[in-house]
Amino acid sequence: MRTALLVAAKDLRQRLRDRSALLVSIVAPLGLAVIFSQLLAGATEFGARWVVADMDGGELALVFRDEVLGSFEDQDRFSVTDVPTEAAARTAVEDDTADAAFIVPPGFTAAIQAGQAATIQVVGASDAGLGTEVARSVAQAFGDGVVSVQLSIATAAELAGPDADPALAGMVAASAAGAPRPVLLIDVAADLRQLSLATYFSASMAIMFLFFSAQMGLVSLFEERRQGTLGRILAGPIQPWTVLAGKTLGSFVQAAVAMTVLVVTTTLLIGALWGPPLGVVLMVAGAITAAIGISALVISFTSTGEAAGAASSAVAITLAVLGGSFSPTAQAPEVLGAIAMLTPHGWFLRGLGDMQGGGTVVDALPAVAVLFGIGLVTGGIGMLRARRLVRAR
Repeated sequence: MRTALLVAAKDLRQRLRDRSALLVSIVAPLGLAVIFSQLLAGATEFGARWVVADMDGGELALVFRDEVLGSFEDQDRFSVTDVPTEAAARTAVEDDTADAAFIVPPGFTAAIQAGQAATIQVVGASDAGLGTEVARSVAQAFGDGVVSVQLSIATAAELAGPDADPALAGMVAASAAGAPRPVLLIDVAADLRQLSLATYFSASMAIMFLFFSAQMGLVSLFEERRQGTLGRILAGPIQPWTVLAGKTLGSFVQAAVAMTVLVVTTTLLIGALWGPPLGVVLMVAGAITAAIGISALVISFTSTGEAAGAASSAVAITLAVLGGSFSPTAQAPEVLGAIAMLTPHGWFLRGLGDMQGGGTVVDALPAVAVLFGIGLVTGGIGMLRARRLVRAR
């Protein structure tokens, strides 16, 4: 064990002097996490700018403006502005100062009260699809409510016959308007077990570059064998497994330090929320184990340092793409989500997501178990095969 620790310490000293190792382990993933999270910061945010041209000024038009659209003004994501004419409303949409415009025609209230048809026009910008659709849905919902009141009045009048009291219509209208809704929608704050963009790209970039860091220890065997350093080490009473253990331990410590720096830095710099500290530690340890294990297995099939680096890098990139490091699999077809669960990247991101929105460490334990299982199985096979690399030449 003492020899393994000496090998690990020697590797770590070399990595500290190697700027490329720091670049791959910390600078590159941190930089990409910041860039991606900032570029896509507005991708999940929604807001709408609406204008209203009330050409009627009647009672129902005021209800639509003040009570219906006014309720949206209380929310930070919506703004509602009054304009004097239909032309001004259309111009606001065309100039991209509004996402949608509501145009209430003259005589709107009178037509409704007379039981006639009336239309609120919704004019939407071509590049503001969601804002326009929400506006259309609001107008449609208001229209459905008006129609239900008209239907109630017409039904009551028909049942009462021609001798009905004229005040009956007003009573029915007031009763229908005040009737409780058969279906009531209530906003409830739910726990969302989903990574924010900042957290997602911080974690995805971290585990992608983790695979590049994990390969450095075993890849260095080829260079040390070429320089004769490995032969001098094995000239003493040292077993091959001791060298492999030292290389693996050095890679693990380097990866752990790099991941710790990334977790802390992204939390402070871009507001990433990784989850409960104990859960994050377990997830990171599992991810490092999986990365080292897979890298060891890949490298065990190569015979030169160049081939080992190329093969490990190819596997790292492939797993990153399949595991969703560049795009959330929740937004992809279902089959891609299933494929992501065949990679350590997918399980790492899933485990972190399970700890969001009220999740606990217990929720992440299945992902932790899978990551350690992948690492121990592939690493065990890889280390058995890699013994052939640890011999004097």
